[in-house]
Amino acid sequence: MLDTMTMPAGAEVDKQQLAFLRWLAAEDSERKIQYTAYREYYDGDHDTQLTARQRKYLQIKIGEQFNDNHCPTVVDALAERLTVTGFKAEGQDTALWDWWEQNRMDGTQRIVHLSAVRDGDSYLIVEWDNDEGRPVFIPELAYDGIDGVKVHYSKIKRDEIEFASKRWRTEHGEGVGKVRRMNLSFPDGIEKYISDSDTFEGAWQPFTEEGEAWPIPWVDSQGEPLGVPVIHFKNKEQGYSYGQSELKNVVPLQNALNKSIIDLLAAADTTGFRIYWMLGDDPAGLEIAPGSFIFSKRPPTGDDSAKIGYFEGEDLSPLIQLKDSFVMEIARVSRTPISYFQIGGMRPAEGTLKQEEVGLVARAIDRHAGFGNSWEDALIMARRLHNTFGPEQMDEGQTISAIWDDPVTRNEKEHLESLKFKHELGVPQEQLWVEMGHNGEEVGERKGVRGGEQAASSNCGGELRRAFEGGGAFGGAVAGGGGRIDGEGEA
Repeated sequence: MLDTMTMPAGAEVDKQQLAFLRWLAAEDSERKIQYTAYREYYDGDHDTQLTARQRKYLQIKIGEQFNDNHCPTVVDALAERLTVTGFKAEGQDTALWDWWEQNRMDGTQRIVHLSAVRDGDSYLIVEWDNDEGRPVFIPELAYDGIDGVKVHYSKIKRDEIEFASKRWRTEHGEGVGKVRRMNLSFPDGIEKYISDSDTFEGAWQPFTEEGEAWPIPWVDSQGEPLGVPVIHFKNKEQGYSYGQSELKNVVPLQNALNKSIIDLLAAADTTGFRIYWMLGDDPAGLEIAPGSFIFSKRPPTGDDSAKIGYFEGEDLSPLIQLKDSFVMEIARVSRTPISYFQIGGMRPAEGTLKQEEVGLVARAIDRHAGFGNSWEDALIMARRLHNTFGPEQMDEGQTISAIWDDPVTRNEKEHLESLKFKHELGVPQEQLWVEMGHNGEEVGERKGVRGGEQAASSNCGGELRRAFEGGGAFGGAVAGGGGRIDGEGEA
């Protein structure tokens, strides 16, 4: 049973509120199933069916999976081109980037982007750490029926989050795996619930930590709501409340590919090789091996004759072509470069590779806009929490814009030539430093020690010249890197 010490005095969940909590538990059950399926396919759990003989000669044990999994290729190809390299906000760049680095967001952002691309939705919770005196960013997966986060949008203003819910099961102490928890985050408060029902998710009761109010106020110093601290990363924005997984149209083709490979294995096992036959004699003891002879002591004609022949093996090329066609179809529907699947033995030339990547780059730039808005919302919430709980104030009127790494595979020499040309045209050195691969903090440091506009311009030009003449990277930038502002949006 529930520990009554965790429930505030007089706190009871009325029938209307209980009905609401039950509705939350049952809502969108199909989406929860899809989240689980996309994660399983990405991890290689495809539930393929093999015969006992196939499992034996493939040495696959019961419970192990057999597949040619291209789902990670589709997801990773896009997620790897989504890297935030800084934020632009007048007078606040350094503070924002400090929060980013203190939260080790170079790794966390990859979790957020990958899970959004794979599942269609992912989330980031923005909280305040009193001990550290700064905001913290916590990545969360979409709710799959067991644990995770979900946002609930207004029916009137479809882009406005009314509240968010986070659910999970306890992993420690009494009732482990059975006791369920749920937090509801509203713009002005947070409600915590607990349930000890292991068969139904509706037996909720209010929950509080020692000395904690219920609900927990979530307001600034003026009593104004701080807003829902859950940021939604919606993949492939189409005007709906939730995103779409990059695997939606890939999974059926992945199933077809797995089936075609199993059929190919079966055909190779049964008809892929020459099969010998004998009539009129006993083939027992005969061995088919390189350099060996097959013979019979019986005459070749007459009533007592024996005959020896063979069935030619079947041509497996049609099945191989079918298998390859499914791989190419996965590349086509996902707009992933075919070279990522390496069907042929040769790598494409650089010009061909750039042409192949047009669709992938377009998808990445599109995500820069959508995900960029989400990151900007996250930093706006962090700034608001800093102004409420921190020691000093930051101007909340300043817009925040995300800066993204260039998603285009580039030729380093051409890139250097382009930067050199921009420098000669008078492009500000700060912009050139960003495109050279320096993050916001590094640009700030350079601005602080430049010793005047002319010296900075000369320094930037000298660095460009040295890099160009050396034919290599500069200032820590690497091929394929960059720092161009793409998909820049204002909060």
